[in-house]
Amino acid sequence: MNHSSGQGSPRRLSPDQLAFEAGAPVALIDELSTAGAIRRGPDGLHELADVPRVRLAHALTASGISVADLMHEITTGKMPFSEIPRMGFIPEATGRTFEAFARTFGDRADLLPDLYAAFGLATPPPETAMRNHEEQAVTSFMDLWAIVDERPEPLLRAARIAGEGMRHMVAALTDLIDEFEGSPPQRLRRGFSVEDAIAPSVRQAEVMDGVYAWLRERHLEYDVFDRIVRFTESSLQRAGRLPARPRNPPAIAFVDLAGYTERTAQAGDELAAKEATTLQALALAAAGAHGGRVVKLLGDGVMLRFNSAHEAVLGVLELMAAIPANGLPQAHAGIASGRIVVRDGDIYGHTVNLASRIASHATAGELLVSRETADLLLSVGVEWEDAGQVQLKGIPEPVGLVRISAAETDPRA
Repeated sequence: MNHSSGQGSPRRLSPDQLAFEAGAPVALIDELSTAGAIRRGPDGLHELADVPRVRLAHALTASGISVADLMHEITTGKMPFSEIPRMGFIPEATGRTFEAFARTFGDRADLLPDLYAAFGLATPPPETAMRNHEEQAVTSFMDLWAIVDERPEPLLRAARIAGEGMRHMVAALTDLIDEFEGSPPQRLRRGFSVEDAIAPSVRQAEVMDGVYAWLRERHLEYDVFDRIVRFTESSLQRAGRLPARPRNPPAIAFVDLAGYTERTAQAGDELAAKEATTLQALALAAAGAHGGRVVKLLGDGVMLRFNSAHEAVLGVLELMAAIPANGLPQAHAGIASGRIVVRDGDIYGHTVNLASRIASHATAGELLVSRETADLLLSVGVEWEDAGQVQLKGIPEPVGLVRISAAETDPRA
């Protein structure tokens, strides 16, 4: 997916332009050029294909992996760094930041964080360089649902349906338009002209084509980058080149609703969408109360980031108590702490994968934590019960787990 400006030669970027579009410091671009990871032409410019290369390099170096370590992986043939652009990640920037883009929505800009969360994506940081297709997709999506109903509920539910997959998209969005009296017959009965009555239905397919293409690229980029980051971490660890584990690392938590697939099959997507909306609100409150934040919704669950394992335990226990108290089924959760890679608000790496696998292993109502993370909790008065060694999918070595309940936390915390 190569983008260029006009029909002439592909657009070339100065180091400053490359830094902006890749969201990386110019110093890193200079270092990558000197090391030979990317090439700077005789004219001092870079090819557009360097944008995804620099984005990946910045994600790795931000986690403590040096350019020298990256070059080790490249030169030993363990990472096809030069081929990253062929995987389809060559965006065309609009020249403005997410903050500037958000201002174009006026009062509706406050909906953007919830909209991104409903899509299953992290909200971009204010300084992020916006991509052309992303601006078009988000703008057209917001405009479409404003025609149906200006309240945020249909907008966010529609975004969540789109983010969960193409299989449910067409039928579920049509049902949602009907629910808010946006179908042509309903709008005709409300006194709209024929042209205005059919506007949502006419625009739906066109709008969703753009939204799907953007979501597919973002989710594919996340999955590929996450696999590369985890492989690189593992490879460098085996080579004895990975930086030491931070003394008080951040923690990642996954909290999932029990029996989601069965309930969706029995009650349909509308119930699932309502439960996800409630879960999102509860997660935002619990995370915010303990210095954490919601990274993204995942259909049947939520991914959270905290500054420490202790804050993660307190926040997750509060959320797990609030979930059944608000009419949702019990949740199960997993927490792991360690090195993370942050890119455009999303989080990658072994710690993320480990927390997700731990959550999947937990049963309804159960909070499991990696044994390594549990060692950080004793000094702050959190007690736990040993849950044994388990083999988790995608994790090469058995993982020691502990079980934590609300009764085992320090009431003074």
